[in-house]
Amino acid sequence: MLRGVRRITLAATAVLLLALAGPPVAAHDPDTPEGRAEQAEMLRIYEPAWRSGTPLVAAAPVTCVNGKAGTYPCKNVDLLSFLPQSSLGGGGSSSMWYWTDTRDSNEYILYCRSNGVSFVNVTDPSNPRYLGNLPSSNGVSSSWCDVRTYKNYAYIGKDSVSHGIQIFNLNKLQGVTTTQTFTADARFTGLTNSHTLQINQATGFLYVSGANTCSKGLTIYDIKTPLTLTQAACYSREVYSHESIVVNYAGPDTRYTGREIAFNYTGQGKRFQILDVTNKSNIVVLSSVTHPGASFIHQGFPTSDFKHMIVNDETISTASGSPDFVYNIEKLDAARYVGRDNGTRGTFVNHNGYTVGNRHFQAAYRGGLRILDTTNVASATLPEVGYFDVDPSSNASGYSGSWMALPYLKNGVVAVQSIGVGLFLVRPTGAAAVS
Repeated sequence: MLRGVRRITLAATAVLLLALAGPPVAAHDPDTPEGRAEQAEMLRIYEPAWRSGTPLVAAAPVTCVNGKAGTYPCKNVDLLSFLPQSSLGGGGSSSMWYWTDTRDSNEYILYCRSNGVSFVNVTDPSNPRYLGNLPSSNGVSSSWCDVRTYKNYAYIGKDSVSHGIQIFNLNKLQGVTTTQTFTADARFTGLTNSHTLQINQATGFLYVSGANTCSKGLTIYDIKTPLTLTQAACYSREVYSHESIVVNYAGPDTRYTGREIAFNYTGQGKRFQILDVTNKSNIVVLSSVTHPGASFIHQGFPTSDFKHMIVNDETISTASGSPDFVYNIEKLDAARYVGRDNGTRGTFVNHNGYTVGNRHFQAAYRGGLRILDTTNVASATLPEVGYFDVDPSSNASGYSGSWMALPYLKNGVVAVQSIGVGLFLVRPTGAAAVS
């Protein structure tokens, strides 16, 4: 066991204030009073958090023993390393993504911050290296930043500010040995702000949700020429698009094999949708469904066999436990709600989730990383088989803790972000590992 592992804690007063603040009705939409209030609260509470913290670079894993890895509550998840916000460029933090350099197989985390994007080489997860920062366009700052990759390019957007979309050639990261301040290779100004980004690698289309374009719906851009964005479609039939997951379909509904399908989550629109976006001039709504008591349908991800969708609702009550919602999507034009799985381990708020094999990896704010078994998803049963809690002080509702966890690195390594606190690299073991 390594000694001297020091936990970053938020100021006690900030924790108390956040605990007293219920989740906003229209979280994540900064053009609503609720969204602006959320942003103000995040800025007030999280921005100072990066000023403290000690990096943990482990020569060997901090093993999860008797429910703890160092000072962090855990179950079947070992801690490999930690980089605090002060070692990542400062500011607040939100989303992140990953990139593998096909030339040398090096792996990177692109860590989205309020004032820029950090590039971290995580090829050796016990010894991550911060390579440098790409500052935000015009020095703007926002609590909401998102980043995705296409080939060797990164695309970065921010909400609530005039930022556009930065495009950065990731090949610049190869061979970097000293920390640098990078510059973007291009900036797209055809929109000012965006909330989330999604890219279909197979088709070269960028899907932008919650922008100032298309009435905050889904704006689609052709990026096959990576430094140039050409608008290809606009889906504005909903009040809002918070996020989308887009694939070339290869699931059980063979009528749609090979077609480009978007799973769209409409936030305060309270709908989960399945869209056929193959023909950009004629987007077809295949299904539009909801669950009882829906509040803010935030994001979801399909099971590996594409028979079910696991959806999170960011502002629904967690009083009876942290819920996920399961939909059957075996027929894309007849999606149906199956049921609600309530985690009884705390009242934390579930956020982004991603499925690998028979495990669903979910960032759950104050609950940190939660790992769910999808074996019995057809009955809306998702037992927890592992966790790593980045916020030991509380499992209550509120917006501190983990915004995103990415289970896509080599050798089962999972990157876990903590808002304004830093980047954890962990490895699930035993029952929590993908089988």
